[in-house]
Amino acid sequence: MGESGVNAAAAVSEDEEQTQASRSARSEWARRHPPLVAFVVALALAVIVMPSSLNLPQADPATTLEFAPIPPEDDTPPPPMAGNLQSLSLAGSDGLEQGGAPGGSDGGGGGGVGPGFGGIGANPSTKRCVGNPPRQTEDRLAPPCVAFFNGDNGGATYQGVTRDEIRILFYLEGVTNINACTEPNKRTPDGQYFDLALPPEPGEHCALTALRVWQTYFNDRYQTYNRFAHFFVYFSPRDTETPAARRADAADNFARIKPFAVVTTETTQVDEYFRAMAGRGVLAFDASFGRDARFFNAFPGLIWGFLPTIQLQAAMFGGLLCRKVVGQPVVSSGNPGEDGGPRKLGLVYTTDESRPDLRAFKDMIIADVERRCGFDLGSVPTHTFPSAGYNVDTANPPGYATTAMADFQAQGVTTIIWPGGLETNFSKAAGTRGYYPEVVIAGDRIMEGRSAARDQDQSFWHNAFVMTNLTAELSRQERPCEVAYRETDPDAYGPTLTFQGCPIYPSIRQLFTGIQVAGPRLTPATMDRGFHAIPHVASTDPAVPACFYEVNDYTCVKDAMFNKWDRTAEQSQGCYRLIQNGLRHPADSWPAGNVDAQYSPDAPCNTYSTAQRFRGTAPT
Repeated sequence: MGESGVNAAAAVSEDEEQTQASRSARSEWARRHPPLVAFVVALALAVIVMPSSLNLPQADPATTLEFAPIPPEDDTPPPPMAGNLQSLSLAGSDGLEQGGAPGGSDGGGGGGVGPGFGGIGANPSTKRCVGNPPRQTEDRLAPPCVAFFNGDNGGATYQGVTRDEIRILFYLEGVTNINACTEPNKRTPDGQYFDLALPPEPGEHCALTALRVWQTYFNDRYQTYNRFAHFFVYFSPRDTETPAARRADAADNFARIKPFAVVTTETTQVDEYFRAMAGRGVLAFDASFGRDARFFNAFPGLIWGFLPTIQLQAAMFGGLLCRKVVGQPVVSSGNPGEDGGPRKLGLVYTTDESRPDLRAFKDMIIADVERRCGFDLGSVPTHTFPSAGYNVDTANPPGYATTAMADFQAQGVTTIIWPGGLETNFSKAAGTRGYYPEVVIAGDRIMEGRSAARDQDQSFWHNAFVMTNLTAELSRQERPCEVAYRETDPDAYGPTLTFQGCPIYPSIRQLFTGIQVAGPRLTPATMDRGFHAIPHVASTDPAVPACFYEVNDYTCVKDAMFNKWDRTAEQSQGCYRLIQNGLRHPADSWPAGNVDAQYSPDAPCNTYSTAQRFRGTAPT
């Protein structure tokens, strides 16, 4: 058999080692940094406007106060003392019609507050909210509590929505999972549909097991206004990752399921799938790296992302380079005599045809650095690599890496700029030559994972710094996804949780947040208004991003943090240490000083990891 890409999600030993650890243990560092709920400003404003309502005594401990961030329609006045974010300069989106949409009626109220809903007062709690002020779940990015609903939800307000149901499709990648399920080398059931409201079949794939857990958890904990969020799953056929195949999948998925929304873990050609679904009025959610802002705005209110747009990510990295790299002396080289001298930058990027996002990202960073600080990053010594995203790549001979590192060394490159794209041959080739420059990396959800870093030459990677939009994970057992998952399945198999449950959690949380803040009359328009009512609050907690939506913006995260690799950490396995203890920064607020200015060798380790990925010649 010829060369083929085999994407394999492999359980790494670090996850198994921690599966049985106590989930209640909190590090001393974590105790010194109390969490901040992202929506605290909203509740504070409500307290100012309606102090008597929010301070009503609770006669029954089983009752709870409601705070519903749902902006009413102009023609639908709220009932007395209704909670909303009307005073928060609610933003809209150009090109998105209000009210109804294809496949349903808006129920005569759009995002309005219907009878029996939203009044702030004491009602029997039907949701187990937590915290003070109360939020929907233990996750610090969860929306404010809406613990009770009893009224008219508007019925069939949109396609895929009825009085009793919200149809949600998960479009999953067809892969082989090595040890990520209880059965090694278990293939996904490619090209098949699954209805997760039906009982599981014997030996079902662990991706289905994980989504059953999430179906139970999110229906139980989030407010869906008397509707059951009904999960369906479709596994894309393997080796058909072409634009035409994605469009064909979308047509078939829509014909069979007619979902309100689709959530995906796919990466290759997934934009074609989203275009086809959005063209049918289906909402789409994912946490992909590198999606262009223009793509979101081509389908306003229909496509939503957890990570920032590629433009914002490039601005964050460009700001960091201009603030902490360009014009600064070398400070973290493993080459004798380089520290203290002037930097000479080199650039590496991928030519992988399946990753146009990374090539566009590189171009945007070059343009941003030129605009921001007048440095021509495009003119520095540059080398490319043919495949991105793999810990091990045997499909491409490593000669390109040997040539690149020899050239960088000969030209005196002290500092390599690496705008995403995991690749391990560069570091190994450099290690063979005894060449150990500084490396400054823009994370892409894979590069910043410690399992990926551990596969690099450690003498080379010891000089690596990475910017990431992901949040800090101080303990694998305290991750919001793991806390939530184990609430439903306390005995969850660790690799299934890590490689099936957690990666898709941010997208599901974003979708259910949207459902909740949309209110009972669920449409793209009411979800859009609900998301844009979220106040702009900066993060003060490394585990919680600044998450809000600008006008005509459809992504959550608005900041990043900076880490440095320490090969001596964790019994010499290595980890990324959190610079400034993981303090998060918007694009233009990186602190002054060189890349190591705020680094502490005893800073906490970030436990974020990724699945190992292999690409090679398939066995005959």
